[in-house]
Amino acid sequence: MRIGLLLLTLSLATIGCRRTVTVTSSTTVTTPDTLIPGTVIRSAGSWSAHTATTSHKLDVKVSGNSVSWDVSKEEKLPGGGTGGSSGSSGLSLSSPSDPWFIFVESPQRLWFFNGSGELNYNLSDHGGSRGGPAMASGKLLPTDEKIPADLVPLLPADLQKLFPPVEPKTNRPSF
Repeated sequence: MRIGLLLLTLSLATIGCRRTVTVTSSTTVTTPDTLIPGTVIRSAGSWSAHTATTSHKLDVKVSGNSVSWDVSKEEKLPGGGTGGSSGSSGLSLSSPSDPWFIFVESPQRLWFFNGSGELNYNLSDHGGSRGGPAMASGKLLPTDEKIPADLVPLLPADLQKLFPPVEPKTNRPSF
């Protein structure tokens, strides 16, 4: 009888200790940001950056003596809708081997160099969307847009001379 009572107690104890665990998973796929400030793009491909309210995308195509790109921006509006903008442009190269590049100052501020003497910008920040040449035929053009200091060392040596020397970054003393 004692053995029966012990078995009954053990069976009730195991029934009372059972727990049901429910596991849920989400299938939301996010892509990592690749349109990162300081990035230098030298090949065809796609780059993007996302914030809670805005997505930026850059698609680059290379064919022979030309580099073309599509830039797009999509943002969530306060009323629940979305708004966006897009644009396309390109560079002509004198040779497919020209050292062209795209410099990402930020996802909203892109700079395009044709490898010889043309530098253009595409900006879509708090000042609105605008673009144009900053350098043509190896000469700086008057523009309100400041060429990023981090871009200058990427230019050929003869074009770097057009800019004032950049002070090397030094560590400030701490107290």
